Amino acid sequence: MALFFRRPSRRGRALRLSVRRSLSDGGANRRDSYPPPIRVGNFSALVPLSGGVLKKVDPLLSLPRAVVRLALFCLLCSGEASGQGWIDLLAGDPVSETDLLSDLRTARITYLGEMHTARSHHRIEEQLLSALASGGAPLFLFLEMLEPKDEPFLSRFLEGELSFEEFSQRIDWASRWSNYRDYRGLLRIARAKRIPIFGLDGPVPLFRRIARRGWQSITPAERERAGLTRIRFDPLYQRLLLLLLPIHPGMTRSWLRRAAEAQEIRDDWMAQRIVSALRSSRGKDCHALVLCGAGHLRFGLGLPEHVAIRSPLPHRILLLVAPSQTPRIRAPSSIRNPQQPLPIPHAALEFIGRPLADYLWIPPKSLPARKSFRRDSESR
Repeated sequence: MALFFRRPSRRGRALRLSVRRSLSDGGANRRDSYPPPIRVGNFSALVPLSGGVLKKVDPLLSLPRAVVRLALFCLLCSGEASGQGWIDLLAGDPVSETDLLSDLRTARITYLGEMHTARSHHRIEEQLLSALASGGAPLFLFLEMLEPKDEPFLSRFLEGELSFEEFSQRIDWASRWSNYRDYRGLLRIARAKRIPIFGLDGPVPLFRRIARRGWQSITPAERERAGLTRIRFDPLYQRLLLLLLPIHPGMTRSWLRRAAEAQEIRDDWMAQRIVSALRSSRGKDCHALVLCGAGHLRFGLGLPEHVAIRSPLPHRILLLVAPSQTPRIRAPSSIRNPQQPLPIPHAALEFIGRPLADYLWIPPKSLPARKSFRRDSESR
């Protein structure tokens, strides 16, 4: 069995590849992304799929691995061949959608981290949006895929004055987000249930400049105009980003530092948008559903942390595992494909010492069925 024995099965290796892809930000989908896309590719930081026993380490550091291993084991043994469902990463158990929604309604903010190009993720997002909107409490929807400057046209779409295609053309969405049509369902649900939508991204030229020249190149006046006067770089998050950003050959250490700064400043910008909306007169009693790439949410760093600095509201973080996909043709060894996750050793992420998220969604057929279990001697 891939979870515990020394040599993982072929399906185990496929699962590991799928989970790595699921935790990628998906930023490569943006044609105008300011730094190269950030990929956190190794979920084995929490689930050692290559086997081995837990070594004796600090209990705080071993907790995430033990919890996720137990959760996946319980799910595999539950009799469901598909292995589909939500896992509570803190309790270490599968959780029903009813119990999940009950817990989410106790929080003010639900963060949902997707792989932008995984279509199954958009179906889950639509279901979750509909369910939360049916709970009675008013709801705000925040989308990384849109910008504040799009909101006048968003209002016209929500009022029924523009169709989805007309709205997309007005904001030139196709030039910024190649799979924008995957979000059609979300926007239509929001219109039907009269849910306000807020764009989170921008200003892209400023973020590009920081990635090229660094935060120190931005003058105090420019920081004031952009509302970026309270930037606090988290050493833990910066260390994580420096580990995950080198996806292109030949990148210098100074470039990595600048790109990491740009990423955290973008998180801070988005955090301001969320807090401002929830503090407004119509948002003080609202629940927020925030949809963005998983790279902004892992381990509670990035966006959730910057929101909490301004307003420590109760929140939950949900991540979605991508469905199994056909492996891509490998590029020559001298060229690293930026679409592929960067392999990261398990031990390299132990310094984080916190759970990956609150809940994890496992799609159908991502885990081996019970009949595929084999003894250690059989797998050699």
